[in-house]
Amino acid sequence: MKKIIILAFCIIWASMSVFAQTKSRAVLDFDGDGKTDYTVVRTVSGRFIWYSLQSMNGAIGQQWGANNGTASRDRQVPADYDGDGKWDLAVWRPGAQAYFYILQSETNSFLAVPWGTTGDHALVTQDFDGDGKADPTVVRGFGGTGAEVWHILQSTDGYRAVQFGDANQDTPIRGDFDGDGKADIAVYRRNTGNPANTFLVLRSSDGVVQAETFGLFNRDWIIPADFDGDGATDFAVWRGVSAFGDGNWYWKNSSDGTYHSVHYGFQASDVPAPGDYDGDGKTDQAILRPGVPFGAQSVFWVNRSMLGSTGVSWGVGGDNIPAFDLQVR
Repeated sequence: MKKIIILAFCIIWASMSVFAQTKSRAVLDFDGDGKTDYTVVRTVSGRFIWYSLQSMNGAIGQQWGANNGTASRDRQVPADYDGDGKWDLAVWRPGAQAYFYILQSETNSFLAVPWGTTGDHALVTQDFDGDGKADPTVVRGFGGTGAEVWHILQSTDGYRAVQFGDANQDTPIRGDFDGDGKADIAVYRRNTGNPANTFLVLRSSDGVVQAETFGLFNRDWIIPADFDGDGATDFAVWRGVSAFGDGNWYWKNSSDGTYHSVHYGFQASDVPAPGDYDGDGKTDQAILRPGVPFGAQSVFWVNRSMLGSTGVSWGVGGDNIPAFDLQVR
């Protein structure tokens, strides 16, 4: 069984459309200017400290969530829960009664939402009803046997449960693949599944299941994102630098069905950190190069679609990117 990596992008890191007709929102945009902010999370004395280099507000540090080093640790699930256009710090805490703990940016107030239980998968929370607010979501059955069931607490339309995915074969993923402004229920069928290495999407616009065989689960980071800026998530992977990987980003534009690849990432330690860093509505290829040795300065390298490549020093070795939780490997 492969693991879910931390990008709370997540996140998923990737650009996500709230109202595709009017505006694309960047993942990890904590100041609401339409640009992804350089963000890492550091564990200090069992607590998560979020460090964000925001494009408008500068460097920000905030404690939110706990990490006890076990399976019961908090999961980082940032998103825009209050609909103010800014991402909120949030974690999901497993338990017999699990909770979403959210620091709402609009009012700077704390919100606790009881949702889910230990064993659920909460890294797919996004806006399923299209009102601009992320809906607390858990997937039950992931990593087990039988069917996966999505339990969604929609801010406008209320609770709904949808059976989609096979626990033995599928990993839940994020995205608005049909570009209607509502997140789609979607999974990636792993290399041991049938059909193998396939995106499966239950489109919210028409209820049709879309299948796209793309990528290699045992080699690639599965990073669906909007690379062509049309408001719809594109099928995409990053083939990490290794004996089996070439450091290339591969994606299929939803706008015209064309396939593309870009080489970006050069070291085995690089991890993908896609996001819209220049605010043009298109996801940029980006990686975080962790500092070595542990605690040394880390660097984000970003291939901006408008402004070209840049390197930004932020974080240290040992930090994680919350949007990794939005990615699969």
